[in-house]
Amino acid sequence: MTEIETPEKIKRTLICIVSYEAERHITEVLTRLPKEVWDSPNYHILLSDDGSKDDTVSVAQKMFPSFAKNYTILKRKKNQGYGGNQKVCYRYAIENGFDAVILLHGDAQYAPELVMEFTSFFEAHHVVLGSRMMEVLSAIKGRMPLHKVLGNLVLTRLQNWICQTQLSEFHTGYRGYTTQFLKKIPFERNSDNFHFDTEILLQAFHANASIKEFQIPTFYGDEACRVPGLEYAWNVIVASIRFRLQKMGMFTSLKFPHSSNQIYKDKTDDVNSIHSVVVEYLKKNTDLDGQLLLDIGCGPGHIARKLGNNKIIVTGVDLFNPNNSGFDKFIQMNLDLDPWTIDISKYDTVLALDIIEHLSEPEKFLLSLRYKMTEPTTPKVIVSVPNIGFILVRLNLLMGRFNYADRGILDITHKRFFTINSLKRMLNETGFEIQQLRGIGVPFQTLGKGRFYGILGFISSKIARLYPALFAFQILIVTKPKFTTYQMIEMSRQD
Repeated sequence: MTEIETPEKIKRTLICIVSYEAERHITEVLTRLPKEVWDSPNYHILLSDDGSKDDTVSVAQKMFPSFAKNYTILKRKKNQGYGGNQKVCYRYAIENGFDAVILLHGDAQYAPELVMEFTSFFEAHHVVLGSRMMEVLSAIKGRMPLHKVLGNLVLTRLQNWICQTQLSEFHTGYRGYTTQFLKKIPFERNSDNFHFDTEILLQAFHANASIKEFQIPTFYGDEACRVPGLEYAWNVIVASIRFRLQKMGMFTSLKFPHSSNQIYKDKTDDVNSIHSVVVEYLKKNTDLDGQLLLDIGCGPGHIARKLGNNKIIVTGVDLFNPNNSGFDKFIQMNLDLDPWTIDISKYDTVLALDIIEHLSEPEKFLLSLRYKMTEPTTPKVIVSVPNIGFILVRLNLLMGRFNYADRGILDITHKRFFTINSLKRMLNETGFEIQQLRGIGVPFQTLGKGRFYGILGFISSKIARLYPALFAFQILIVTKPKFTTYQMIEMSRQD
């Protein structure tokens, strides 16, 4: 997902009071709201009651007119859950043109006086969190039970480690969002339960939203705790792991769309990656001076930049024209829809790295490469694809799982899958003679930096070369296209 724009100027803020059987506390919450929010054109108070069986709404209806007219009451007959209640509030804010939303609980656990603190941060941040754990002693003094203090600290630290974040608290219910942010994320796909709060923060990380935490006092009174502790802990950890797996390209969820913006990440510095292997192959096996290279599906041009110090002439082909790519020439083309018009016999080397698995008809594409050749020469054509026969994919299939991801072998944009044998057969049938085959290991350094990932990558690379059918994450094949009959006719002319 692309980054959200800089927060806009906040003109209207919706204060959402979510309630469920809060009859004993709703009067206190309304009374403690700052005078500045009542009857102000900049604020509106929404009481969203989630099917209470007590008199929460009746009490509020009697209280509101004595304060002001800038309020709305929504009461659902059926309980939708804590997350479901928030979804209603945020949709209401978006549809009614508010610029920001502040979430306030109807049980007085969070200080209503502090709503003005949120508004001071909104013009610089998309998400504002009132944290009780920036000062742990303050939480204890506020009568937060010790087991909840420890649970909050442990869960937050574990989630920070999993998600590679640095929040002081994941579990505060006092928070605010700009509607600019809410419009960009699919919050309605989140859980209706209590871990909605974690999922929307994960969406904020995914969207690169700006997050601000500030210290709030802790207050634990006689309000009823409705959060099922162990179930909640399990749900937030599972949600965090799934988010991390998606960032690693091993899982996909509609809650975090478009994370494939990392698909063209530069991997040329990872000695075990497909791009690095190809660059080294070109340097060792070809005279790069004056070499004509055609890079099909070139992306941002990482290989061209890596070869930039050599006297090599690189032509890039892709759907989008990259900026500052280092190409000598660029041809814009939709490989799946546009007819192939380039004569590859005019080049010394052709790269088709991680491309044909994205095509609806890779056989037609490969035949087009050959049939457009006119010169009495043939280039080297280097092809790579993910290996669907990789051991982890096989083990998942054995257990009945086939999980698409944003990147990797089961990239959700892949239209075709190949084993080594099926790729070799397709190349042979489309007229490409295989000269060299190599298994490429797992690109562990895309998962993390450091010696540990480097060692894993080295081991994976060695095993992939020994047993590529089972342990190769990707398959790299160097081929030579056979001469077409048209070429042979021209080469055979005697006149």
